[in-house]
Amino acid sequence: MPTVSAVLFDWDGTLADSFATTRYASLSVFEHFGIRMDEARYQATYRPDWHETYRQLGIPESRWDEAGAIWSAKYLERRRAVKLFPDALRALRSLSDRKLRLGVVTSADRQRFHEDLHRLGLADRFDALVAFEDTQNKKPHPEGLLLALSRLGVEPRNALYVGDRPEDVAMGKSAGTLTAAIVSNFSNEAMLRSARPDVLLPTIADLPGFLPAAGAAP
Repeated sequence: MPTVSAVLFDWDGTLADSFATTRYASLSVFEHFGIRMDEARYQATYRPDWHETYRQLGIPESRWDEAGAIWSAKYLERRRAVKLFPDALRALRSLSDRKLRLGVVTSADRQRFHEDLHRLGLADRFDALVAFEDTQNKKPHPEGLLLALSRLGVEPRNALYVGDRPEDVAMGKSAGTLTAAIVSNFSNEAMLRSARPDVLLPTIADLPGFLPAAGAAP
């Protein structure tokens, strides 16, 4: 198995415990547009590419900017509730200590993502950052991940992508990286198993222990 020299992460649900805040913002948007939403429909229509969610729910493209503005305002109301997952920082430090290059490829908009990075003390932790506006094609298309890898100067076969959604696994597979999936409130174990990641992890704390088997130097 190739040596892993870079580990790239999804943000929401993988490093950042943001489910409650993002759900509150999304439900506020749906209420504004008169869209009835129960838990089953929320899970069925949730996509990392929020434009796809809006499209599924019948919000016209001419009003996507309006929806985005409402979402951002509501997210700001509860931004302080967004925290790093327990052991996320410890895991990142462990990977850095092994001289692995680190990056984030996220569907979060750039301003929100960078502000949260700074607030949570991770602004200088990563070597490559790719946000929603940085690509034309969104997850599960591999464009964002390939862009981050090109910025790192790392071949896909020497990288691991870590996420919490089937779209993350699909993106990594399409790009040619190893894939790790972590169960979160944005998904469930059955969904992730069906995506067939290279490894399914209970928490991010388990990530460093997987890497020797993936070829990284201990």
